[in-house]
Amino acid sequence: MKVAVLGQYPLDPARLGGGVEAAIAYAHAELAALPGLELHYLACHPSISEPRRGVGLDGAVTYLPRGRFGRLTWHIAEVRALVREIRGLAPDLVHAHGTGLYAGAALESGYPAVVTAHGIVAEEARLLTERAAWARAARARATLDIAYERWVVHRAQHMIVISPYVEHAFGGRIRGRTYLVENPCDERFFAVTRAPRPGTILFAGSVIQRKGVLPLIHAFQRVRQQMPDTELRIAGSLTVEADYARACQDAARALLPPRGESVRFLGPLSRDELADEYASCTLAVLPSFQETAPVAVEEAMAAGAPVAATPVGGIPWMIADGETGYILKAPLKVDGDPQVLADLLLRVLWDPHAKELGRRARQVALRRFRASVVAQRTRQVYEQVLGVAPTGPACE
Repeated sequence: MKVAVLGQYPLDPARLGGGVEAAIAYAHAELAALPGLELHYLACHPSISEPRRGVGLDGAVTYLPRGRFGRLTWHIAEVRALVREIRGLAPDLVHAHGTGLYAGAALESGYPAVVTAHGIVAEEARLLTERAAWARAARARATLDIAYERWVVHRAQHMIVISPYVEHAFGGRIRGRTYLVENPCDERFFAVTRAPRPGTILFAGSVIQRKGVLPLIHAFQRVRQQMPDTELRIAGSLTVEADYARACQDAARALLPPRGESVRFLGPLSRDELADEYASCTLAVLPSFQETAPVAVEEAMAAGAPVAATPVGGIPWMIADGETGYILKAPLKVDGDPQVLADLLLRVLWDPHAKELGRRARQVALRRFRASVVAQRTRQVYEQVLGVAPTGPACE
């Protein structure tokens, strides 16, 4: 079975830029090991000007240029280029990650297609309330992305949903058949040997408004007032929303003297480096305003690190409060009191049973998030879409 995989395949597979890149890299490395599958990756990147071909970690990969203003034309140039590549491959099936241009190309290709919805653009856009220039630009982009997303969801005949939350969020807009296949987690996180440094808090993810990094820094200031030896380590890109990232760095320097040294901005890490961070942290925190099924939560659970998170999107389907992690009673507000988040962090830092919750979370992750399990379920979806004999139980 030849499959064309469309998605944000990383230019440097050793360093992943976000949850979608991680999901593609983790699951498809295992998919490539399954007999009878031939994977070809297609990705668009703004940093290249000419097509580039090579071999990724688990299959052939073709990188195509991506223009700055593709949204204004509904990505017509990128979609045409992707469709040409797809037709040159003549695959049995096209698998698109995301509800943007990759899904558009898959649906226009003329081949059987399945779309994985990784995020809900309309839900994420609700957060763009600030008046800063970066927020105004993001709102404009979101308006176009929402329209495109609705067009994709309406047309897709087969959709992989990574959480029950996806169907809940889209409501009746999904017309096709859905398949529940959760995001995968890289095997190296299950191999982590925990050796936590007391008072070490880890945030893993891009430094963007949706992730709640600025409220986290304000909450951490209050944690430090009661536990002066704590450290906040932020592992993720500082360039996705560069102005917001600078605001976070400025806040750390202003609120946490001397020079904010108790907050470490680590930038994007390799998977091995990130596994070391999970090994040494006391807890992992994800204070997001909106999530679908965050890979960062899966990684922390796989590593056995206690997780503290907000009750947004698909997180309540991943963590059981007081059993496999810690969840705030209500979502954070963009302009809310950071003390609520500070209290949650202190609760975990002081809880003598936190290690046990981390161990339970790891057992859940072993059953649900191992990349080999997700790969097998994904293959079953391919077989169901194409109507071929299944290799295992149905995964709906």
